[in-house]
Amino acid sequence: MFIDPGLQHALDQVAVRKHVPAGTEIMQVGDTITYIPIVEKGSLRILAQDGEGHERYLYHILPGESCATSLTCCVSKRVSSVRAVVEEDADLIMVPVRYVDEWMMFPEWRKFVNEVQAQRYQELLEAFEVVAFRRLDEQLLNYLMKRAQATGDHTLHLTHQQIADELSSPREVITRLLQQLRTRGLVTLGRGFVEVHTS
Repeated sequence: MFIDPGLQHALDQVAVRKHVPAGTEIMQVGDTITYIPIVEKGSLRILAQDGEGHERYLYHILPGESCATSLTCCVSKRVSSVRAVVEEDADLIMVPVRYVDEWMMFPEWRKFVNEVQAQRYQELLEAFEVVAFRRLDEQLLNYLMKRAQATGDHTLHLTHQQIADELSSPREVITRLLQQLRTRGLVTLGRGFVEVHTS
């Protein structure tokens, strides 16, 4: 994953590699962060939670990426402010948080951390724009396209209730909007799945 032999050696010495099946929650809001996940294969879905327990989708972490929120929390010694769920079976490199600062002596690690944070900051701005300025049907289509892109599969095995929960909307509203998207030819609906026709 990294070119610098010193960094790769350090990674091999302390990181834990693990295979995690889809649907596994690897981080909850309020967890003390002890490891930073780097995705080698598969993807993670990151969700924010408000004070009442309502969740909202933020972004996906794809191969070669990590969680900027985890990096920020470990540097500032705060608990997790997000929930991370394995979207599709994932191979993860779990880096103990104590090495995040120590490895800043490696230019490649420093670049990796900065790029992760810059990319996630941009995605959070886009997520804010979607929530604040787009109509709910646009938010729904954007959400479905991001999920399809993250899994590499245009057939999403989701119920209307699961989608509603992640978009913090009533299920009835999501069902109506999905039917409108189907009428426009953008999705096909079935029991427990949505097939996305646009990317």
